[in-house]
Amino acid sequence: MEEKRIAENGIPVFSLTNKDSHGFFISMFLKSGSMYENEGELGITHFFEHVAIRNVNRLMDAELYSLLDRYGMEFNASTYNEMVQFYISGADFNFRTGAEIIARLLSPIALSKDEIDAERARIKAEIREADDKSSLAYFTACEVWGDTSLSCPITGTLGSVSKINATRLESYRRRVFTHDNVFFYVTGNVGTAELDYLAALIGGYEVFSGEPHLNLAPVPKDFGKREGGVRVKNADFTKIRYSFDVDMSLVSSRELDLLYDIILGGYSSDFFIELSEKRGLFYDLGGTVERYNNVGVFSFSYEVREAKLYEAAEMTVSLLSRYAEASLPEERCMKAGYTDNAYMLFDDSRELGFTFGYDNHVLGLGYSGIEDRKRAYGEITPERLAEVARVIFKRENMTVTLKCNKKKTDIERLNTILFGKDL
Repeated sequence: MEEKRIAENGIPVFSLTNKDSHGFFISMFLKSGSMYENEGELGITHFFEHVAIRNVNRLMDAELYSLLDRYGMEFNASTYNEMVQFYISGADFNFRTGAEIIARLLSPIALSKDEIDAERARIKAEIREADDKSSLAYFTACEVWGDTSLSCPITGTLGSVSKINATRLESYRRRVFTHDNVFFYVTGNVGTAELDYLAALIGGYEVFSGEPHLNLAPVPKDFGKREGGVRVKNADFTKIRYSFDVDMSLVSSRELDLLYDIILGGYSSDFFIELSEKRGLFYDLGGTVERYNNVGVFSFSYEVREAKLYEAAEMTVSLLSRYAEASLPEERCMKAGYTDNAYMLFDDSRELGFTFGYDNHVLGLGYSGIEDRKRAYGEITPERLAEVARVIFKRENMTVTLKCNKKKTDIERLNTILFGKDL
């Protein structure tokens, strides 16, 4: 069962421990990200992620990295649209050392201008090397999310990163480091005394009053009212992406998980069997689900030869219609990863910590533990999944983006296939 402690400063510490593990995993989640940034501070959350870890090293007199190597621990972070996850992991008997390190993330920024400039240079290199603006995913985000903050890259731009300084970073820290927006999650072989120790450490840091971030995405004006027509960007290859608006008041997060796995995961995925294995139209099928408490986007993409694009599009429309028209057999509903294999999460403290931290305290799903989560997935019926498919796979929800050779591709023909009749 998940347990909860409240540190003296109001920051919650959640835990789901396993005495059969040989390690620990501590996460600090910050419910902030590019979704909450305004135009004048693009990339500041990602910048802060970098600076916060460098700041810990500064507070430890530059001994952080040698200490991590000495104890075989990992200390890192990832920034998302709606949150940052900082984490540290290692052998269970080194828990207190790990706790002391990650708690320092709550400290004021003590870096010099030169140190912040050095981190800025690293982030600019990351932006240049990623070259996100040329990707189909970036092109799609701009089309799907319009002029909202979710169309912007998490890293910000070279221009926006240039404007972020120590004063702005510290102001940002004070704005988002509140007991509503920060929480810790602990998994692995960790006892009561260690959890109390972590809570005591955390409680010694100052946090602030501020606006709670409720994981509500900005909604584009044409969300759920798409006008159709393939959005095209010129390229010397052909790659297509299908994106569907999702009203999260009509479907649950776990229903999205199962639908995604049916379509895009597993060995028996119809998309893989019909388009890849039988016809060889592509090798790899990629996808993602963006989900927030109010809306989300269900996307998938594949790369094909230009001459096969139309056949692949026809098959895509046919398969999506099939999911909406009839219920799949129970055995095809891809529940095993969440039901039969539910307790395998305990074998991976990292995945367990992310899953329950994200599901319970970012999305607010409120699972009491593994058994509760397992039961929730097991209760979803094939008939309900067909209903969910009908809710999502509508033309008014669909945005199609394409990178191709514009001179060689018959866009009018593709539009007729995709938008000329109901899914």
